[in-house]
Amino acid sequence: SHPLRFSLAGVQLKFSAVLSRDNGLRIPVEGMGGQWIVKLPSATYGNVPETEYAMMSFAREAGIDVPEIALIPTSRIEGLPGEMRHDLGDAYMIRRFDRTESGGRIHIEDFAQIQGLYPEEKYQRTSYAIMAAIVNVVAGAKGVEEFIRRLVFTIGIGNADMHAKNWSLIYPDEDSARLAPAYDFVSTLRYIPDDVLALNLAGTKKWEEIDMGRFERLAERAHLSVRQVREIVRETVKRMLDVWARINSDLPIDTATRSIVTNLMH
Repeated sequence: SHPLRFSLAGVQLKFSAVLSRDNGLRIPVEGMGGQWIVKLPSATYGNVPETEYAMMSFAREAGIDVPEIALIPTSRIEGLPGEMRHDLGDAYMIRRFDRTESGGRIHIEDFAQIQGLYPEEKYQRTSYAIMAAIVNVVAGAKGVEEFIRRLVFTIGIGNADMHAKNWSLIYPDEDSARLAPAYDFVSTLRYIPDDVLALNLAGTKKWEEIDMGRFERLAERAHLSVRQVREIVRETVKRMLDVWARINSDLPIDTATRSIVTNLMH
């Protein structure tokens, strides 16, 4: 099969790549193998790789399970088709969590697959409460804690694109499932300022309507402990504020992104 697998995902091109010996990226010349997903910069929106790298770094510091990530100059990526521009700055790379060190496959399912949704339905026919209920059944209290923490983080950074395909379960063995490591955290309000949440959160997609009451209603609808959800929300918000104050000035983001995230969390 052809070694390059391109998919139009949002505003970026993604392809499988392997890390070459000089820490550059080389497109596989045989098969579909590769231990990294690489996202090229966008000619339309500025600094998307840097923004995703920054928000994923923020997520890790805030206690969310995040794979290894890095930024790499596009000039160091070998094997790009000739028509692709190499002067757009850095690309974003994230280590694949659906592969073993030896290249074997680890089974994962995104929530569109889990719920039997077609890809074009990833913004429809589900909600964060439905997803939380599924997580509770298959991944228990620890999975719920991680889900709620990521949902709070999504709202806090202004990420309007956490649809059903941007959440996955991973099956490390035949007997267990857990939330897969986080991916696709971008402050999308930086690029589309009037956007709304990808899915309903207890009856709303509007940022200004999201408060503790919405999370309490989500807990009730998903048959979760309201007290537990309330505690996770409070702890996550506090940790986000503490971490953001400590690291935001060191992240590779512009003033507009910094202001959006700061304002959302306050």
